Amino acid sequence: MALIAFMGLLKLVAIFVYVPGGWSILEPGFQFDPYVQSLVEGRGFVSCDYGACDHSSRMPGLPYFLWATSAVTSSLRSAAVIKAILLTLLVIFACRGVEKSLVAPTRLHVAFYVAVAGFILLAPNLIKHAAVAHYEEGYLLEILAIAAVGALTLLSGDLERAGWNRYAAPIAAVSAAYLFKSSMIVVWAATTAIVVYVAFAAGRKRLGSALIVMALAAPASWLGHNYATGHRLSPMSSYDGENMFRGWNTHTLDIYPRCSLDMLFEPIRVCEGRAIDLPNEKGRSGFDSEWAWNDDYKKRAMDWIIEHPAAALQAFGVKLYSVLLSPRLIPHTMTSGLEEKKRGALEEWIGGGWLAVGRALELFGSGASLYLLICGDAPARRVAIASLFLTVGYAAPYVLGFGYERHFSLFVMLASICALFLFSHLVRLRYSRGVAPSRQVIASGYV
Repeated sequence: MALIAFMGLLKLVAIFVYVPGGWSILEPGFQFDPYVQSLVEGRGFVSCDYGACDHSSRMPGLPYFLWATSAVTSSLRSAAVIKAILLTLLVIFACRGVEKSLVAPTRLHVAFYVAVAGFILLAPNLIKHAAVAHYEEGYLLEILAIAAVGALTLLSGDLERAGWNRYAAPIAAVSAAYLFKSSMIVVWAATTAIVVYVAFAAGRKRLGSALIVMALAAPASWLGHNYATGHRLSPMSSYDGENMFRGWNTHTLDIYPRCSLDMLFEPIRVCEGRAIDLPNEKGRSGFDSEWAWNDDYKKRAMDWIIEHPAAALQAFGVKLYSVLLSPRLIPHTMTSGLEEKKRGALEEWIGGGWLAVGRALELFGSGASLYLLICGDAPARRVAIASLFLTVGYAAPYVLGFGYERHFSLFVMLASICALFLFSHLVRLRYSRGVAPSRQVIASGYV
């Protein structure tokens, strides 16, 4: 717990670096501004920023959080401090007793757990994202960590004796994650499926039924919102069509992964010093309704994939490598206004080095999962399946769309948490097959 608390302190320091003091909660950027302003002004969850009003272009989690903090502050930096404290306390609460699930017969095993925990909790990439309150990853980082720790702890233990709260916690966390970002619906579905399945497998049918109802609450409420405001039965956001188009069009590989795909919709037309001839995409402003905007860009992306299968396959390969294996910070070059902005050498070296180690942990986790699926006992197989569900479920939307460093850093975090539990089951199985273990020596004070 000491490392978690220390990360909390580092986040508070990082807030004063990454969140300017003059920023208001009414102007977080990332197209959240009009939603937050409407909520604060009492007009509900609506964005009237393009000559028409949208209700579904952004998920409600972030705007509602900033609206809630408006009761005590108008400063985005202060809101980030509130968020950092709340989520740190939730992570500490969620991780209570987790050391009991990690088998550590020797001090060498303890050293591995502490090293991986330090890799996660002291990571500059993660601390930077955990510090902010103006984009989704600032919230998702710790929410997904709670979901992963909760699910893997549950699956490592006695399912028949586990309290109902152990089952409910990971589902509550992934439901919250979904309300912050619609692409988390895959993680939500994967986590819900395995938690509900093991509840029924343990003979706890009433609990399993209650978990289904609980899990459906978040997507059902958003689906109802979309139908009520736009007559669209969709559990996603209306921004998804444009995001899909960014990842699947003629110019995707001219820009990505070197530069930001936002270039398709912005005045800047230079990527790493090279001019790119791009069409003038109008984005949301070119459509009368948000769902017409969504449908048009989604159709254009699908049409391009069908008409250019070879180029689409190449784009898929580039994105697969970028999401799963690349140690580079993507995009390699940032944009600021109408100018390119190179990443600093120190940022590239530290951030890229952290990603490289994380990629190694990903590969370890994938190999360990496959081994435990074949050679493990029931708890080990459960953890292996959950690890694959969590990591593949998180990565899939970014492979199918596109992703940047902030998305990949969260993927590395999830893979590293899974690696802790997978390693524990490898150790447990080794010692249960003929090597007498000494006492478990891991101490809660370390993690």
